[in-house]
Amino acid sequence: MALPDVAPILAKEFIPLRLDFDRGIGAPDIQKRYTSQSQGLPWFAFIDGDGKAVATSTAPKTGNVGFPYEPHEIAYFQEIVEKLASATHRLSGADVAFLGKSLQDYRKKLEGK
Repeated sequence: MALPDVAPILAKEFIPLRLDFDRGIGAPDIQKRYTSQSQGLPWFAFIDGDGKAVATSTAPKTGNVGFPYEPHEIAYFQEIVEKLASATHRLSGADVAFLGKSLQDYRKKLEGK
């Protein structure tokens, strides 16, 4: 999220808030507010202005995608961002595609491809 080419795109639509689950008082309670089961870390949620989770990193079929790395996790992340972007029109289709490609490129880099 903090990569120089990714952060400005996400900032068009989202305000990132990072919680330290080890040292942040009440941080685990925030996750519990949006999911009933332990998800592991990292875990994320997209929250609307009323405090309602409109999407989380908990994929219905596969569980927490946390840091989207596997192809199905990246696809789920793109699906979420696409859905949210279509509701507000702040992110373009090119932005959504770039975010997915950046995750794919990062995976390739880690795998030495």
